[in-house]
Amino acid sequence: MKNRETIKKIKLLPILFLVCIYGNVYAQYYPHNDNIDYKENYRGQFHFSPKSEWMNDINGLVYQGGKYHMIYQWGKEIRHGGYATSKDLLHWKDEGVALIPQKSFLPPDAVRNVSGDQVYSGSAVVVSGKAAKKITGSKKEAIIAIYTGTAVGTCLAWSNDLGKTWHNYANNPVANFTKTAKPRDPCVIWHEPSSQWVLAIYENGTTFYGSTDLISWKFLSNLDFGYECPDLFLLPLDEDTNNKKWVLQDANGSYLVGDFDGTSFIKDKEQDTLVMDVGPDFYAGQTFPMGNLPNNDSRLIQIAWMDHWNGGIGEEIWERNATFPVSLGLATYNGQMRVTRNPIKEIASIYKNKKTWKNQTINQGINLLSEIKSKTFDLTVEVDLTETTANSFGFKVANKEISYDIKEKTLLSKQLLPDASNRIKIRLLVDWGQLEVFANDGVFSYSEQFAFDPDRNDLELYSDGEIKIVSIEFNEVARTW
Repeated sequence: MKNRETIKKIKLLPILFLVCIYGNVYAQYYPHNDNIDYKENYRGQFHFSPKSEWMNDINGLVYQGGKYHMIYQWGKEIRHGGYATSKDLLHWKDEGVALIPQKSFLPPDAVRNVSGDQVYSGSAVVVSGKAAKKITGSKKEAIIAIYTGTAVGTCLAWSNDLGKTWHNYANNPVANFTKTAKPRDPCVIWHEPSSQWVLAIYENGTTFYGSTDLISWKFLSNLDFGYECPDLFLLPLDEDTNNKKWVLQDANGSYLVGDFDGTSFIKDKEQDTLVMDVGPDFYAGQTFPMGNLPNNDSRLIQIAWMDHWNGGIGEEIWERNATFPVSLGLATYNGQMRVTRNPIKEIASIYKNKKTWKNQTINQGINLLSEIKSKTFDLTVEVDLTETTANSFGFKVANKEISYDIKEKTLLSKQLLPDASNRIKIRLLVDWGQLEVFANDGVFSYSEQFAFDPDRNDLELYSDGEIKIVSIEFNEVARTW
């Protein structure tokens, strides 16, 4: 996808070449200074960011070979395929640049290993057997990246050695031939009922194609919906596995809920077009392919780019980062089927310094959190609004205020209705330059890059009248680098 802002070019840090033997000689490029310690101001301590340079859209999430793999757009002037791996979705290793396009700004020794002038957004899947052999020449299990090679079309790249080396598919492009950057952003899923791969791409809205081998594609249908980076997935409604609905989203987080039969997506007639994250910095969210997670894990896990072309917060050495991974759900809320987003449960494994409060009544001027000093934490507060005298309550995190207006029923000026018991539950994930807010079991989601004052670690829970605190749970979050 294109950069919609005028961005000043930064100097690329020295290039370190690692040459390995794996069947043949190849070069894997790590264009970073190994002395980078991830302690720069605003650098997320438990949010992924590349060691250096620019990142944006998430372009391929898969689990394979005992690791989670993430391809993402990297490079300010020319988009490449950056690459990272993790064993737990928490501790990520920046593996450098995997997909190097033909117009790369890396030195000439960096082998241009994929098609197209630039690597624009896409997705990834895992295949083996005959499907793998047609692409890679071997039946060995492989990761297949499907991306837009600008000035070429929809292209494939592959790795069958756990991401150590990446290769161009010899017969690119496989679809959507183009001399420009449109259409773009192919999302590929396996559709079991129709026994085919389905590709959704940003083309006059969203266009669907079908294939049995990831190589030969046929037109299925077109839908007048969406702008860039589609994702398509199936979720149980209200946790009922016998009642699943399809969700189609675009880069902005706008989404439709309805049915998909392997050819056409039909939106539910009673369903509005909604947005899954109401913050200023959510873009190009992508999920791990359905059924791809280990140990029969049925969750649908999403990671997004934590920006919306908003100019950043003054990061140096690197620019931009990813959201914290969330588990998606679908819940009936205010007469609509709404996508829910909640931080993955694995975050509990990096908690420390837990503190809890129960059944407290506070008034103006009382701060239960006055003794807490932290810059990285996960805080959940549940408030009973029955018989409250306050007009608002909220949090002050260093130089940032997060307020709930009780009369207007808005959190951060966005609508949030109390639940059936007239309660509001707000959860904050706070990092050095990242704020994510979730409320009422994920029906509210808000992502924002924010320049928290590096010299402050204070926290306040405030109200302008009496409110009843049902519970508070504070967990400091450990550094993952």
